[in-house]
Amino acid sequence: MIFTFHKISFLRTDSITCNLFGFIKQMLVLSKYKVVYLRDYNPNDKNQAVIRFDDGCKSLLKYAVPILKIFGYPFELFIVADFIAEGEKGNKGFLNKKELMQIVNKNGRLQYHSKSHVKLTEISDYEKLKAEIICPPEIKELDNNGFEYFAYPYWVYNDKITAIVKEYYKGALSGNGYSMGGQYSLDSVAC
Repeated sequence: MIFTFHKISFLRTDSITCNLFGFIKQMLVLSKYKVVYLRDYNPNDKNQAVIRFDDGCKSLLKYAVPILKIFGYPFELFIVADFIAEGEKGNKGFLNKKELMQIVNKNGRLQYHSKSHVKLTEISDYEKLKAEIICPPEIKELDNNGFEYFAYPYWVYNDKITAIVKEYYKGALSGNGYSMGGQYSLDSVAC
C-alpha cells in the first residue's frame, strides 16, 4: 500500500489536510507493516507500505517529520520545482532548499512532481511537456538517492506523458496506482 498525504496540520483546514491526530493514528496503523522507500517496495508483498507526501508543504517538516522519526519510518516527498520557497522564510507555506535538505537528512527521499503542477494532459507542445516532467539538475543535487520516481499532477496522464516519464524515471504514481514497474495499490489519505 502507498499512503499519500499533502498537508499535515494541528487542525484539518481543507480536503487535502490531515489533522495531526489523524496522522498519528495512520502511523500507528502502519506499525503492522514494513514501511519502505519506493525503491524497495514490492506491491505483491502485503506486509509492505510506502509513505508519500506531495507538493512540499512546510507542515511536513513541522508536524509529520517528528512523528515519522519516532516510528523510524522512511518516506518519499514529491516536490514541485516552482513551489520550492526562496530564502529562509520561504513563501506560500512551501519548503525551501535548506528545509528540503533537512528532509533528506531525516530519512526522507525527494522525488519529482513536475515543474509547475499543471495538468500535463493540457500541454500539447512536446518540449514544454518535457520541461514540466524532467527534473532540473540543480534540484536533483538536493538528494543523491532520490528523483527516481515521478508523481503525475492531478493524477492524470496519457501515452505521450508516460513515454517521457519512462525515459527519465524508474516509475510513476497517480491516484489509480499506475506504475511502469507494476501496479501499486494506492491509498490517498485524508484524516
